[in-house]
Amino acid sequence: MPFIFGLYFLKKSDSKDLKVFFVYSSVLFLSIVLLLLLRYVFKSYSTYLLYNRFYLIAEFALISQFFAYNIRQPRLKQVVNFLFFPFIVFSIFDYFTSMKQPFTYYPLAFECILFPFIILLFFYEKMKYNTKYPIYQSHAFWIAVAFLIFSTGNFFLFLFSKMLLQNSENKILYNDIYGTFTILKNTLLCVAVIVAKNFKKNDDDTNINVNLELDTNF
Repeated sequence: MPFIFGLYFLKKSDSKDLKVFFVYSSVLFLSIVLLLLLRYVFKSYSTYLLYNRFYLIAEFALISQFFAYNIRQPRLKQVVNFLFFPFIVFSIFDYFTSMKQPFTYYPLAFECILFPFIILLFFYEKMKYNTKYPIYQSHAFWIAVAFLIFSTGNFFLFLFSKMLLQNSENKILYNDIYGTFTILKNTLLCVAVIVAKNFKKNDDDTNINVNLELDTNF
């Protein structure tokens, strides 16, 4: 489903953020197929774990870049771009420290901390600008809400994944919670598609002066 969203956005606009979202959607689609093959067909669990780490890094890089393109204030953009480095360092460190242990979801939990922070920066900037249309009429708003709800809803799920996955009952609970927030995220991405289809972005938005009081308040 995200692949369909990305393909629609790519046809809808030539803007850089939508192209990034299309790349993310394509990577997500291909990664799901490859991870399933590695896990259940080739049964190469070590390769599955390694590729999973690469996918998480790619996912964070692409989503953070999507929001970086939607943030025009240089200082905030630099903050968003910088966050990729601590994430990749933590992901690599977690991979090597847990090679002989059960798979950990700590990078996902860390991602669920960073995404809300990036999204709040995105909302912060949008509220500072005097645009000629409500923020909820842009596709970026609904994509932001989708990832905000997904990240905050699954944070404790990933953080306590070791404990939850120890028995079958907790695994069912884990899958139910994760599935619920995944469906909710995809529903909001559907809303983003509808909004992008029915609303034409005002050209004046690209002429906003980004050197406003943000420099003194951030």
